[in-house]
Amino acid sequence: MAKDILLIMLEFDNWEQARSWSYTGSYAFIDGFRENSHRCTLLPAIHGRMPDAADSFIHHAEKLLASRTFDEAWIWCNHAAFDEHFWTWLKQVAPVRVGVVLESLNHSDEELEALPFLAKRRDDAFTCLPHCTHAIAADEADVAEIEQIFGIPTLWNVFMVPENFIREDAPPTSDIAAFIGAAYFTGPAYNYPKAHTLLRNRFLSDPRLEGLMNRPHFQLPERSSDTLAYFEALNREMRQSLLAGQIDAAILAGFTDELHRLRAELFTLFLEGLRLGMACVNLPTLVKAFSGRVIEAMAASVPSVSWLPPNRPECAKLFADGEEVLLFDSVEKLAEKFP
Repeated sequence: MAKDILLIMLEFDNWEQARSWSYTGSYAFIDGFRENSHRCTLLPAIHGRMPDAADSFIHHAEKLLASRTFDEAWIWCNHAAFDEHFWTWLKQVAPVRVGVVLESLNHSDEELEALPFLAKRRDDAFTCLPHCTHAIAADEADVAEIEQIFGIPTLWNVFMVPENFIREDAPPTSDIAAFIGAAYFTGPAYNYPKAHTLLRNRFLSDPRLEGLMNRPHFQLPERSSDTLAYFEALNREMRQSLLAGQIDAAILAGFTDELHRLRAELFTLFLEGLRLGMACVNLPTLVKAFSGRVIEAMAASVPSVSWLPPNRPECAKLFADGEEVLLFDSVEKLAEKFP
């Protein structure tokens, strides 16, 4: 039976931040629901905007969706802010509320010492989940904890690429692998003196990997695309409309449809960028799961080489090592993949 689904989805208003939040962790949900004949309404939860701010869709939700009810609401519980007024309204319009947790809730002492703000990610999710009737979690180790603490059915979420993005090209002919990503919170823009201790950053600075991986950040096709500039311009224009109170349900629908279209275009360009190396390397992540990059490389018809998160048995079963993916758990094992 087709359902009316409200997606209160994390989004960003600038591409520098938005590019790190993959299509597979956002609009792919809408694609999947619509492919199964469900009707979707998107209410963006813009990162950095307080729920009672005039430029927040959350602040205007009750007015924008007046008289609407939904069979389900899916709420992104990381990096977005909600208040009690919003939750009170949501409980009136959606009897089923699914909390979407796409960051790990638990971190090592080393990670917390290097990046103290990681503790807030857990706090933010724990603020949302009491208002939810169900949940999904990207980290399989968090599933049982959410069920135990909040008493709600919880499933493990595995990122997926919608079928229409999958390419059937021959693999790239480059003679070097590519890492499409960044070091974690290093450089003059950040003040985390122990960030160099993070596992990903130790990989990136290890001389044993020198010459084995390219980092073609500035060659990515999306960076020279007019679509990127339009994405930011569209968000600026909508922010002004929100501040002026000049927005209604029709304008919201038009904006989110256009936003989805732009995100799909940029995701297509992103997949093209994954083909800049003979293989795509997924280095250790703060999320203890296969990041979207692993399956995105497969969708781009690029050999996928990935860190295997420790103590995640379900994750380890997803792909056959040596056939569907090449897995590593140390610098030595990664270097062996490129003799």
